[in-house]
Amino acid sequence: MQKYVALSVQPLWDKYQFEANIDSGAFGSVQKVKNTQDGKFYAMKVQNIKNLMTSEPNNYSNEMVRIFREIDTFRLSHPNITQFKESYFTYEDEFAIITELAESNLKTFRENTMLNNAQIAGIMIQILKGTIHLHNQNIMHRDLSPDNILVFENGKKFKICDFGMAQLLSSSNSIVGKPFFMAPEIGLGEEFSYNTQVDIWSLGVILYYLCTKKYQYQAKTIAQIKKQDQTKHILLEGEQKVFELLLNKMLQHNPAQRIDAHQVLYELCILNNESLDKHLEIEEEKQSYHSPPSNDEDKFAFALTIQSANTIVNEIIAKLGDFNYGAIDKVHPNSNRIFMPLIKYDNGDMYQGEYDKVTKQRDGRGRFIDSDGDVYDGLWKNGQSDGYGRLMNINGDYYIGELKDGKMNGYGKYYSKDGNIYEGQQVNSNRQGLGLWKWWDGAQYYGQWVNSQQQGVGVFTTNDGDIEVGQWMNDQQHGVLMYIPKDGGQIEIRKYENGKLVETLFLTDNVQK
Repeated sequence: MQKYVALSVQPLWDKYQFEANIDSGAFGSVQKVKNTQDGKFYAMKVQNIKNLMTSEPNNYSNEMVRIFREIDTFRLSHPNITQFKESYFTYEDEFAIITELAESNLKTFRENTMLNNAQIAGIMIQILKGTIHLHNQNIMHRDLSPDNILVFENGKKFKICDFGMAQLLSSSNSIVGKPFFMAPEIGLGEEFSYNTQVDIWSLGVILYYLCTKKYQYQAKTIAQIKKQDQTKHILLEGEQKVFELLLNKMLQHNPAQRIDAHQVLYELCILNNESLDKHLEIEEEKQSYHSPPSNDEDKFAFALTIQSANTIVNEIIAKLGDFNYGAIDKVHPNSNRIFMPLIKYDNGDMYQGEYDKVTKQRDGRGRFIDSDGDVYDGLWKNGQSDGYGRLMNINGDYYIGELKDGKMNGYGKYYSKDGNIYEGQQVNSNRQGLGLWKWWDGAQYYGQWVNSQQQGVGVFTTNDGDIEVGQWMNDQQHGVLMYIPKDGGQIEIRKYENGKLVETLFLTDNVQK
């Protein structure tokens, strides 16, 4: 399907035939139409620019900005984002957008469908994959809700739509979104900007809706409840209670304490007993070494070609699914590098990817599975993982980031199977330098690390919201620290030695009390 934005004027019904009205509003409508050239059905969103102009000048300006924002997102291409076909202006001062035709939206689907936990997790995984793609393109949707999630293939496929509120920046202070799904940090004032974490909040409310068919909690929006009591725990009942811990991680009032899209996807995969790897696409992880396939001959289905006597390895291969390297030249001009479809080593290790025919070493792009079942997918140099890649251990830990000489070196993100996450610098697979560690229970430390221990200046936040700022040594408070209680009590300047409080040096009132 060819995609283009036609900034030209043409008749509204040029090559399209009206079939049925899907939705109508004050300034436009969504209609089911048939393309007379290919015979396929599409959704046509028509917005009346003249009505926008005459109703309210300020609204007209805002609506035009919204239209152009939506145009700028037409370049997005992802299985969980609605496919765009074309757009154009009409002689009747209208703007038409043609997209693939959905069966319904998530709101209608949920109101008429009983869902078990596996179905709820599956729907959320699909929405998360689309959201991760947006965030990796530096886009906030800012209006995620069941109305803007479309349903396809008899309720098996879910896609994000309506990018009129999308923001092509990493932060904003505009007031946008639907009240039930709007994050509490939106609308705090021009001096406060927000980021992509507002989408995580909206997804949290969507998860709550999928579990309960409700938008409100105890007759209030969840944002209202959290503004009154940031420690309020949102409860779920029955079988859906398994989502309760994840739900409350997504609905943290403080966006800095809210988990990100990758972690939400990771925890959903655990709940649904699925492999995270099969849901992470290379182009969604900023891996510039992976190109789109140019033709079918350049595709190499790794999972379909490998066979092993090792049962554990076979299980991992099955979870990984098909893996296509895309347009990799089999012989590189002016280079000794060639592409090896599959190498099986005597010790049970397996490799597919680029290879130096002179040194006989892995060099370039490739995937490696060792005899224990650990998987590395990324760049290689002189036989060692070197550059950006993904590392998945048989025990369930997962790493995305920079590697060198076969170890985690540089900036990356590490997910442990128990729910803890580290994001920051590493040296020889040890946390070293500046980084953020988030414990599964909500506590976190941001600061300096040495040999995987908290050492230097850092900020520690307990899962109750109390804060300590100061010096650390060997994972313990050591030196002078400032203690700031969440309840607004007195701020304390404390002195520690090897994790033990020696004395309180100073007390002062909390000005925010």
